[in-house]
Amino acid sequence: MKISKILAGMSAAALAASMMSLAAFADETATVKADLTGGTVSLIDEKDDDGVVTKTGVLTGTNVKLSDVCGIDVNVTVGADSAAKIEAGDWIGGGLGYNSESTGWASKEWSFQEGAKDVTGVKADDGSYDFVLKGTDPVFADTDTFAQVWLQNWTTEDFTFNAFTLLDKDGNPLLVVESDKEQGGNSVDLSEYKKQTEVTLNGEGLATSDGGKVRINIKHPWCDDAHKAAFNLVDDWSVFAGADAIAVTVDISNVTDAFTAYPCFTNGIENGIGYWEASDNNPAVTVNADGTYTFIVKFPSALEMDANNMFFDIATDLAGTDGEDPAVKMAVKKVVVLNKSEADPTDSTDSDESKVILVDSTDSKTNSAATSSKAANNASNTNPSTGAAALAAVGVALAGAAVVATKKRK
Repeated sequence: MKISKILAGMSAAALAASMMSLAAFADETATVKADLTGGTVSLIDEKDDDGVVTKTGVLTGTNVKLSDVCGIDVNVTVGADSAAKIEAGDWIGGGLGYNSESTGWASKEWSFQEGAKDVTGVKADDGSYDFVLKGTDPVFADTDTFAQVWLQNWTTEDFTFNAFTLLDKDGNPLLVVESDKEQGGNSVDLSEYKKQTEVTLNGEGLATSDGGKVRINIKHPWCDDAHKAAFNLVDDWSVFAGADAIAVTVDISNVTDAFTAYPCFTNGIENGIGYWEASDNNPAVTVNADGTYTFIVKFPSALEMDANNMFFDIATDLAGTDGEDPAVKMAVKKVVVLNKSEADPTDSTDSDESKVILVDSTDSKTNSAATSSKAANNASNTNPSTGAAALAAVGVALAGAAVVATKKRK
């Protein structure tokens, strides 16, 4: 790769790294926090011509010298776009290297295809990838007045930088530079569901804006033919019959401002279930950073459904422009049918008690929105996620266990 391309990429991508905290212990590797968004870490303080510090180096306050650094390990998490390309064997690559007065722009190319380039992305146990450039000689000179380590991604835009680790001559960590950006995500307590059946998906969906709000469709029976494939992610919807609940896992990236997301659902039966606003049975989740989020929709009794008219999406209160791809990316990674009993709820040999639950439509109608979702959608001339006004007057009395949702950090 030409130096001119490296320089152009660096000017567009590089962001100043600012040291946030330092924890150094005897005989242990020091760890600092820095902004890794641009894939570039400044090792020592950089000053402009007037002597003003423009980038605060992560070596400040540590015992690590520039001449100690002989290698680098960059750990990243890839998004849905890159993951799909890796799975398909498509080429994804970039540059990994150093920059200082003594090194100039020193670059090695990387890819995910072993042997194709100098550095290969190696998958870690947690699903992230490591790019390692290792040597036995010092990379920098202690007399350098600026120094950087960096990784560029030339083919995709969905990398999250988790950590840069500076290595000594033996390949041991000298300093771990972790991202100071909060990693989003949540955990949902599914322990009450003894039977959990993952559904086979035919895609990851397509995030779209409709009615000025961003959403991703899982099952949309009323969309135009051009979107049917992207908006219907399961070939056989009968797998949902008898479910006590459904859990959906979604990767969300390019998050800049926090927003709320929640499942919308109708079973497609007249006077049946219609969840259009967040409630205890389809609780809202706060999306505050890039990460993996799980949503749950619960049913008052074993799910009865009309597969032709069933609707299911993850709606948000995030503003979008209709007809334009949302800046925030969403990809459905997993859909799981949940049952509190191991027994098949549709099995005719179930206990008498189970049969009563299945056939007692009175409770089902009492505990669900008494409206036809398709009729409401057509009458309001809006999509289901934005038809809340037409359904606001519908009384919904829903019972459900609370979902435990906690933020996690990477």
